Amino acid sequence: MRKIRILDFVIVAALMAAGIYLIFKNSLKKGNTVVVKAGENEYEYSAKADGIYKVHGLLGITTFEIKDRKVRIIDSPCQNKNCVNQGWHSPLVCLPNEVIITIEDQGEDYDAIAE
Repeated sequence: MRKIRILDFVIVAALMAAGIYLIFKNSLKKGNTVVVKAGENEYEYSAKADGIYKVHGLLGITTFEIKDRKVRIIDSPCQNKNCVNQGWHSPLVCLPNEVIITIEDQGEDYDAIAE
């Protein structure tokens, strides 16, 4: 049987810290565009334009709020309301209503440069 050493604890703690950092970094992501996919439609909103917006999904209207370059779902016609309980997060998903909301940095990340 192998003994647990202090270095084992250091490695596990470092991995846990990195995981927690990545979770918080992505959940508090602040981009410049809010992209909403509702069914087969796609909409873009400025993340700088605070307000309450509505989109039509499969079951009805999903209401979401943009504030301080963050987004959350306020109301949805789905029964379980899991999407409302997600809070200020990205991505937000309401599967029953087929609505997905993400915050993206449009124009800052490039896959290729055209000349």
